[in-house]
Amino acid sequence: MGLLDSVKGLFSTDERTFQYVCDRCETEFESTKSDMSAVTCPDCRSTKIRAVSPA
Repeated sequence: MGLLDSVKGLFSTDERTFQYVCDRCETEFESTKSDMSAVTCPDCRSTKIRAVSPA
């Protein structure tokens, strides 16, 4: 991500999403929550998830 994209992200009205993967069932999903302790897997409801590094 370039500097211009970073600045646009600060002023964007779009809600930011975060990529996660479930350690239990390996489902990859997005969430608007940045606090991983508040995120659960949409498939198995596990709280054992991890953030996916941006490409």
